[in-house]
Amino acid sequence: MLCFIKNLLFILLFLVHCNFSSNVKYINLSKNYPDIKWNERTEEATKILSDLLKINTVRGNEIEAVKYIQAILNKEGIKNTLYFDPAFPKRPNLVAELPATTTNPKPGIILANHLDTVEFDSREWNIPPTSGQVANGKIYGRGAIDMKGMAVMELMAFLELKRSGVVRNRNFMFLSLADEESGSKLGGVYLTTKHPEIFKGYEYALNEGGVATRDIVIPKSTIFNIQYAEKGNIWIRAKAKGLSGHGSTPPKEYAILTLIKFFDEVRKLNNDIEITTETESFFYQLGTISNFPNSLFLKNAKNPIIKLLLTGTISNNRHLTAMTTNTKSITGIKTTEGEEGENVISGEAFGKMDIRTLPGLNQEMFIQKIEIIAKKYSIDIIITDKNTADFSPIDNAFFQTLASVSVSKFPNSTVTPFLSPGKTDNSYLRRVGIKSYGLIPAILYSEDIDTMHGKNENISIENLRLGSTIIFETLFEMNTFKN
Repeated sequence: MLCFIKNLLFILLFLVHCNFSSNVKYINLSKNYPDIKWNERTEEATKILSDLLKINTVRGNEIEAVKYIQAILNKEGIKNTLYFDPAFPKRPNLVAELPATTTNPKPGIILANHLDTVEFDSREWNIPPTSGQVANGKIYGRGAIDMKGMAVMELMAFLELKRSGVVRNRNFMFLSLADEESGSKLGGVYLTTKHPEIFKGYEYALNEGGVATRDIVIPKSTIFNIQYAEKGNIWIRAKAKGLSGHGSTPPKEYAILTLIKFFDEVRKLNNDIEITTETESFFYQLGTISNFPNSLFLKNAKNPIIKLLLTGTISNNRHLTAMTTNTKSITGIKTTEGEEGENVISGEAFGKMDIRTLPGLNQEMFIQKIEIIAKKYSIDIIITDKNTADFSPIDNAFFQTLASVSVSKFPNSTVTPFLSPGKTDNSYLRRVGIKSYGLIPAILYSEDIDTMHGKNENISIENLRLGSTIIFETLFEMNTFKN
């Protein structure tokens, strides 16, 4: 047995991608930061976030949150403008700018966030979700993490660029978007299609999409997952028809059963685990903080034999599965309008499916496969939304600076380039040429992440300070960057 293990290890070592190295490069930081009273700034940030969390912006009413932030910007003498679809004046996008104070400025940097939130069930919460209550060193409320908390971190860093009196070699933008949770039609999509001139002269953006975690993937590890790529999506609505009748005497085929069979067959399409180029660096970086033999496996996850050995681990983790497979989620099934009794078989059935596709998948060919299955079951389908996967490069000053500032806060931490299973406004910013990255720079444990879109969402005051500091230091370093 020992001889077999040695031979197997030799084969694995022979087959690894020996010439592959991490794409994450860290740089030397100046650390010549202004003397900022972060204790006072954190108290200010806590008050601002608490107030914002008291404003209910569940899929709307961004105007009230925008007015609150506008008042702060106006007091600081910072120019700001609202952009909105004339049909939806209560759902504006806020653009505030700090112009460069030097001639021939370098390309600008955007601090992007969204102010709308998702629904909540107050009965599930221990602390009212719109109270903004501060308790046990934490600030509670819907949006504390996603993403009013980060909006406040960005706002504090943005304000400090002005308050500290640093010479600005770039333009800086604070961008609060509307409607992100419902598809960005009134936010990211509206601005990038109707007002693309806003982004002229800007090159980089920091937004959501990735989080910093501790003790989640690797015990006792601190990992800054910086989103630089997003999966594509295909959203489907389907309609099935069949015989109606009594539930006690079902026909061989009927509408809702046909719909279920259709969805089940679509779920089986292109199901293999794939370690794409976009996720290879993610696994490699995990390997840099892992012990042998895990380090060997993770650093060479794309190798066919090693990928086979990792399959079980990936399949048992829904987050890793989402990063390495084309996921298909059935998000709704209903019959005809009204509530039929349990003993009634409806003649029509309707369903929705959310498909997220990996980079490299030919979406048109994938849709053709779905259409063939739909025809087989006489299903009518509509594609309600479709976007290909997108990414931003990581071999540039901004990504490397953000990575370097982040890991400087915690010994033995690492940065992983992160492929986001879900969509963010980064996708739309990339379409107008902005290199966009996602990181909520707060150290979150598993129980913290579960509160996003869940109950008892909160962020610690310590994290609020950490995030404000990381963002400011990243901007400061980029402001002084010579290349």
